Amino acid sequence: MKKYLKVILVPIIFLILTPLLFSIINLFDIEIKKIFYLGMMIIMSLITGFFLGTITNSKAYLKGLALGFLMSLIMFLISLLLRSKFSFYTIVYYAIIIVSSMMGSIIGITKKDK
Repeated sequence: MKKYLKVILVPIIFLILTPLLFSIINLFDIEIKKIFYLGMMIIMSLITGFFLGTITNSKAYLKGLALGFLMSLIMFLISLLLRSKFSFYTIVYYAIIIVSSMMGSIIGITKKDK
């Protein structure tokens, strides 16, 4: 359980620090494209899934699915608190996060076996 807690803390810290960094960048009137946000989340999900896959003994895709679902649930709850709009693109965004964390954990368990 303790090893999984360390893996979960990485995306939570990332979800807190990344908007702070982007807010600071926006203070200098530098526009950040939405695709950059998506790319950062995909990379973070892949890396977190990879680390999860390296500590998992079997069925890494299920652990990655659970991790991606947990990250998406956290972001969904935060968006409910901030009263942001829910659309089809939001569902696709959460699905991309879930799939990328699954792929990262599959890559991680594959690399661990070698």
